[in-house]
Amino acid sequence: MKIDLVYPSSTCGSENYSSEAPLGPVALYTSLPLIYRENTRFLDSTVLIQEEIEKELINRKADIVAISCTTYNYPNALRVAEIAKNNGSFVVMGGIHITHLRDVILNKMQKGERPIDFLVTGYGEPAFEPLLKAIESGKGFFEIPNLSFINNGEIVINHQINPRFGNDPLIFPMDYSEIDFNLYSEKFHPFGNLSDAKVPGSIFTQRGCTYSGSKKCSFCSIEKINVHRTIDLFEQDLTNLISHYNVDQIRITDADFTVNKHHMSQIADAAERVYDKTGIRPVVHCFARADEIDEQRITHLKKLNVVSLFIGYESGSNKMLHSMQKGMTKDQNLQATKLLKKHGIDVICGGLVLGAEGENEDTLQETLLFVKELTKIGNTVSLVATPLIPLPGSLCFNELLKKLRNLNLVKYQELLNSDIFSIEELIELWNKYFCNVPLKRIIQVCKDIENLIPAGIKLISLY
Repeated sequence: MKIDLVYPSSTCGSENYSSEAPLGPVALYTSLPLIYRENTRFLDSTVLIQEEIEKELINRKADIVAISCTTYNYPNALRVAEIAKNNGSFVVMGGIHITHLRDVILNKMQKGERPIDFLVTGYGEPAFEPLLKAIESGKGFFEIPNLSFINNGEIVINHQINPRFGNDPLIFPMDYSEIDFNLYSEKFHPFGNLSDAKVPGSIFTQRGCTYSGSKKCSFCSIEKINVHRTIDLFEQDLTNLISHYNVDQIRITDADFTVNKHHMSQIADAAERVYDKTGIRPVVHCFARADEIDEQRITHLKKLNVVSLFIGYESGSNKMLHSMQKGMTKDQNLQATKLLKKHGIDVICGGLVLGAEGENEDTLQETLLFVKELTKIGNTVSLVATPLIPLPGSLCFNELLKKLRNLNLVKYQELLNSDIFSIEELIELWNKYFCNVPLKRIIQVCKDIENLIPAGIKLISLY
């Protein structure tokens, strides 16, 4: 059985990270028995352009094409699905976009409007191997967890296994054998404290986001999940990256690595054991929240050899931070940055989201002043500033739907029943109904910020 795992390229919004493989498909690959992995390949838009992916699909004609979907790459995911169906392949889709919009997509599948055979929501690992076996044997699909499909014209949604706490369902060391790290290294442009690194490799210690409800950032579409990779598996993954792939920069891809001090301590101790065993001490990059940065956590970061962080500052206005449910203040952002500076850790990239509910000229000016303060501290190497994008699955998207239901019923029905979105339109609608300055002004301030601190993650041009 020939299997293609595909991560399509984005068509809009934030571009794919340019130098690391998305770990979701790699984890899915890892979960398969060797008999399946031997005939599985990974087509990743990080190192292949969309046209190359499509050509590979046409030439190979795999039996199964499994596609990892975000809101940004979903239009290209449907192109991949169409090619796969024309090849006679079974098409499986999973990922965050599928998880949030499962019911909408199923309704379209029921009408014959989408070239998809199966949807997987939440974790893919419990579903994928049983699905492959069921396809091979010709047996039914009704007992496979996290799977949805159409059977005799009727929608079928199987039972869900998506634990939010405890241990991660992937119980094997990560299999990176399908990853050509040389290709990813060619895309890596080091700067700041990462300037001496040559080969980046990714790892995760937990999945999803810890926060939900009133504590969840209003624009975030990441699911509330906080399952941990077991320490022994993390240790094996780290050893593998260092010893077999010569990785000298470790990227911890957790949405918020610093949320749990005990977890950080265990990971740092495990990393130190690996460094002692291999005699190699790679630099480490991770994601953090400013309100979680304190001396105790920095002790763990230093033991782990973290030299750079991504921090979501989001705004320099306390009013906007409150509007976005960020749960922190401008002063906390600044104090965290100063503390990191004291210990020689870069904010290799900081995130700013402009245009939240109630944004006005005064709050924009506060953010510009905040950025100037960051330049004085001196360890914020780059920023990414973008208009707020109300992605499906976020609180902002739900608020936009509520507003449209009262003010524009036609558009409300259109968005409610959509699985393909114009990111430009979502931004414009949000700006129209929730922001007190024109979108043109938001975009200008984004450019003004880039003139103060360079953009670290480029955006696909929206305008």
